[in-house]
Amino acid sequence: MVDDDPNVGLLISAVLKKHNYVVTALSDSGEVMLFLQQNKPDIILLDLRMPGIDGYALCKHVREAPDTRDIPIIILSGVSETEAKVTTIELGADDFITKPFDVRELRARVNRLIKRKNSDTALNPLTRLPGSPAIEEEVLRRLADSEPFAFCYVDADNFKAYNDVYGYAKGDEVIRRIALLLAEKAKLTAGSDYFLGHVGGDDFVLITSPEDCEPMAKAITEEFDGIIPSFYNSEDQRRGYITTMDRKNKTQDFPIMSLTIAIVAPKTQQHYAKIVESAAELKCYAKDLPSRRGSIFVRDRRI
Repeated sequence: MVDDDPNVGLLISAVLKKHNYVVTALSDSGEVMLFLQQNKPDIILLDLRMPGIDGYALCKHVREAPDTRDIPIIILSGVSETEAKVTTIELGADDFITKPFDVRELRARVNRLIKRKNSDTALNPLTRLPGSPAIEEEVLRRLADSEPFAFCYVDADNFKAYNDVYGYAKGDEVIRRIALLLAEKAKLTAGSDYFLGHVGGDDFVLITSPEDCEPMAKAITEEFDGIIPSFYNSEDQRRGYITTMDRKNKTQDFPIMSLTIAIVAPKTQQHYAKIVESAAELKCYAKDLPSRRGSIFVRDRRI
């Protein structure tokens, strides 16, 4: 809840806490910026008139930042002009409530937006990252804007074998950790100029600038190789592999998981399908390299 009037924050906190919401009341945009660096709320209630950066600019910032762009925003404002409502909706707000408001209506709208977000099929239910439609939309946007970019396809090697031996609950832990690692390194390397999507299973896509893609991939692969052994028991860590059935029902040894990152940075306009096809071919090539040890990233220099 962001409002420079403390009475509004107290009122909303009192109402929503009765219904098991945890409410953090903030009074200016600076506090919000710091809060969002460490937290990801389910919803933001935002006033327009505040000291420093106003609600319009803050709404725009939340929508444009890769790690907050999917958070629902409700504008709560004494500004009732149609122009203000239109502007905030164009900036990405999901709803607009004019002060003074009925607390029952506010609670109903909050509930509706959170339920909608939780059931949004465009987000992967495990990682809450955007899926294939949003990935394609981001690529097409950059192509339409003639914006140079790198398409990084991230795949976990030997993940199925890990799932078979350790179970799906542990496998889900690994997937969530990969998603967190990708977001951390992308943000550290590229700032806000990145897009992270989850295709499904152990497949992810990172989109960033051609200059940032390789330092980012290097940081990701190095850290992954350092943390992934902790997801295995001590015996498997010592051996460096697990034993289970392969896809042909034959017993096989599978090394500790690693990541393969295939990078395609088209220098000319390309169809989306061609970019995906090139990334898939490069991924297969990298996976089969006989000399590789641990995680790897490769970049297609042909296009």
